[in-house]
Amino acid sequence: MRKQSGNFFEEHIEKMVLVIVGFVCFVILISRVFISPNCVKYDDEKFDASGIDKYINKQAEDLAYRLNRKAEPKQSYKPKVGDFIARIETAIDDVDVGLYLPQPPYLSGDVSVKGKYRIPKIGEVNEVSVEYIRAVAYVPTQTVDYRNPYVEGICEPNDLDFVTVEGRFDVAGVYERFYESFAGDNVKSEWRDPCLARPVFAAVQLERQQLAGNGGWSDWQVVPRSRVEYRKKMFEITENVADLPAGGIKVRLFQFDDPQVRLDLLQPEAYQIASAEEEWFPPSVHKKFIKYAEDLEAQQRRQSREAQLVERQQEREKSRQERSSRAAEAKRRPTEITGSLGMSSMPGMPGMPGTMGPTKKSRSSSRRDVKERLAGKKERDTAKERQAKNKEESKSIDDFYSELNDILIGRETNLSQMREPLVFWAHDDTVTPGVAYRYRIRLGFFNPIVGTNQFDEQDISLENEVVLWSSFSQSTETVEIPKRLYFFPRDIQEAAKVVIVQVSRYVLGYWYSEDFIVRQGEAIGRVVDIESTNKEDQEEKGAEEIIVPDTIDYSTGAVLVDFIHVKDWSGLRSLRVQDYFDMLYSFDGSSIEHIPVKISYWPQELQTKFNEIRKLAKESKRPFRPWGGRAAGSELRPGGEMPGMPGMPGMPGMPGMPGMPGMPGMF
Repeated sequence: MRKQSGNFFEEHIEKMVLVIVGFVCFVILISRVFISPNCVKYDDEKFDASGIDKYINKQAEDLAYRLNRKAEPKQSYKPKVGDFIARIETAIDDVDVGLYLPQPPYLSGDVSVKGKYRIPKIGEVNEVSVEYIRAVAYVPTQTVDYRNPYVEGICEPNDLDFVTVEGRFDVAGVYERFYESFAGDNVKSEWRDPCLARPVFAAVQLERQQLAGNGGWSDWQVVPRSRVEYRKKMFEITENVADLPAGGIKVRLFQFDDPQVRLDLLQPEAYQIASAEEEWFPPSVHKKFIKYAEDLEAQQRRQSREAQLVERQQEREKSRQERSSRAAEAKRRPTEITGSLGMSSMPGMPGMPGTMGPTKKSRSSSRRDVKERLAGKKERDTAKERQAKNKEESKSIDDFYSELNDILIGRETNLSQMREPLVFWAHDDTVTPGVAYRYRIRLGFFNPIVGTNQFDEQDISLENEVVLWSSFSQSTETVEIPKRLYFFPRDIQEAAKVVIVQVSRYVLGYWYSEDFIVRQGEAIGRVVDIESTNKEDQEEKGAEEIIVPDTIDYSTGAVLVDFIHVKDWSGLRSLRVQDYFDMLYSFDGSSIEHIPVKISYWPQELQTKFNEIRKLAKESKRPFRPWGGRAAGSELRPGGEMPGMPGMPGMPGMPGMPGMPGMPGMF
């Protein structure tokens, strides 16, 4: 019997399923394993997850390398005007159109045809002077810049030592020399450029030397601009043309030609002073102000002495009148001389009728009265002469502000027409107490043709110099910055092995002192709370405006090493033995220094400083004056009235005390 054949699909269905499943697996293997779907396209390339990280990391390394490598100067721009004209002339060589094509305007230094100029001489700085000021000033608590100018809101009163150096410069002469070099008769007419002939101030450079311990001077160092100047970043000096910022010399000329920038550069603002009796002026004016203040103080002392003299004279006059009254009464009641001498009245003898002549004692009193009257007349004459002199030399603090205004330059000041030398200055607010300095200063102007080939052969060495400098001034006299901290070994307790040391510190305009009992190995000085002193001062002055620190740091940084007994000889002509103790101390633990104990054995310089500090510590404290306020003293003129001491009748300057008959004013 023959077997019946079935359906093909039914017979091979399992094989077909296996083939389809195998194909799907193959597709999945290729698309999901060999060809990853996690690729991304970046910079026209495809990267997998690890590949994209490596590529980006390599790009970051290349970028960091380019950022950190030294900048390569770009090729300087070369004017194309000449090439443009040459191409135009070539294109229309055989064509006469009778027209001129528009061309760019002539700009100095930007055209193909350039002049050759001589660089003018700048000159020299003369009459340099220096002045040092120690005062309480409004010191900024933040960095002063364009965003934070020097204003009251960011400042606080604090001690400040700073130096001002002043110089004088013939600025009208520089204007003349610039004009002769760039637009004068000796310059070809096609080269004359009035823009180049206008000098622009570029810099004021102040340098200083520091006195070393061996008596020599350090190298000259540039002093930075003051902390209260908000343009100090702008005033940083650029010497080489390659270091100029974007815009080059033209932008710098435009910036520095502004009148306010010129004023800030040449006559920078000083600190606002908070001390009641101190004020900042340029050195030439400040020296006069200091003398005025000293004369004012001397006059006040003299007026006080003269007031006491008047009082004594009044007492002597009263005593003389009483003696005269007693003598007159004695004349009215003559007394016979009787007694053991057995003598009666002796008429004919000089003296009182019926009595003996004047005794030796009465003659002595009479001569003394005459001398006193003569001395009083001489003193009155001297006082009158002094009054006349004071009247002639009468001067107030307002006169110093007026003198300052006379030398300030303003926005409308025409420097080219200045008959007097320009007065300029610079500040140094980085000095260190206890160090001595000396200074020199110079002025700089921008080189208007720097970086071009417009230099005459004689000045070709200046083609890359941005600033044309004047010569340095002569060195100033030495300026010694006083210390703010001293210590004085006043006494010793040998049995207890301790030294009593007075430490004095200058804080907020006044000296404060404290005694410390120091043993071997202990530090000299520490922080002391003076809150009670603060309250006493407030009560004494009756003014809450007086600022006294709550604590004072008397730490000296020195440690007492030991004290030793010393015997040596002193004296110049006659030698004598000195027997005293020497205090040994050290700041760093390696070098040991010494000071004799007790004031009588100290060096003369230390004794003078001790007495000076002791005197200054007794001064009455005064409130700080407000921002922008003037120094005290404008209310008193020499020869005028002292505040609080109205004039006496017949004695201008001290009313309230009765005048003596026949005695003219003494002031």
